[in-house]
Amino acid sequence: MAYASLQAIAQVNVPVLLPDTCILLDLLRSPRRENVDGNAMLAGKAIRDGVVENEAIGCVVAEQVRNELNDNLPAVREDTNTALRKLRDEIVRIDKWSEALGQPSQTQISHFLTRVPIAEAVMADILGAALTHDTTPDLTYRAIARMTQKRTPAKPGKDSSKDCIVVESYLEVAGNLRNLGHTADIVFASSNTKEFVSSTTSVLNADIAAEFAAVGMRYSRALHETRHLLGLPIAR
Repeated sequence: MAYASLQAIAQVNVPVLLPDTCILLDLLRSPRRENVDGNAMLAGKAIRDGVVENEAIGCVVAEQVRNELNDNLPAVREDTNTALRKLRDEIVRIDKWSEALGQPSQTQISHFLTRVPIAEAVMADILGAALTHDTTPDLTYRAIARMTQKRTPAKPGKDSSKDCIVVESYLEVAGNLRNLGHTADIVFASSNTKEFVSSTTSVLNADIAAEFAAVGMRYSRALHETRHLLGLPIAR
């Protein structure tokens, strides 16, 4: 663990990452998705280096996020492997098509599958070095109140309790850090934009924007944006 407590983070006053489940799973998602590319992976590696190797940033992960990762990680891993196997099989078929038309072709992409555990290791390293913020009864009460009042990220007709627990967890973390004298950037990162961003204006919903502003918390919707807001250099 890079920093043993919020007090330690506040003392050195480094930027802090508060990631949700979606942004962490983006590190493992299939590169056949448009939002998963080399830039995203370089950003993920830069974040990993900042958290683990040089302690340039602190990271706190809500207990709820860790629970969701335990539930969803196997399926995301399998989805990525399946997508890459399908791509490999499709390339083999196209190679045979090319050969039938007079141009021998043996495109090699089997190494893509060997990158999946490497990508997962980036996420695991971040999680291993991050602090955990426990879900307390008081925090759960506030999350239920948020959901009942339909405050972001709650949605009508949907059980948003888990999302609300994550938000309340990170508002509490940010508030605690500020009370300890921390003044550096705090970044809440979530690629689950439909829960946080207005579909008409593409900006953060006004209610939660005000709550974030009250504790000096910034919002990021992608890995590369997260790296930038945390002030980290691009990994090589």
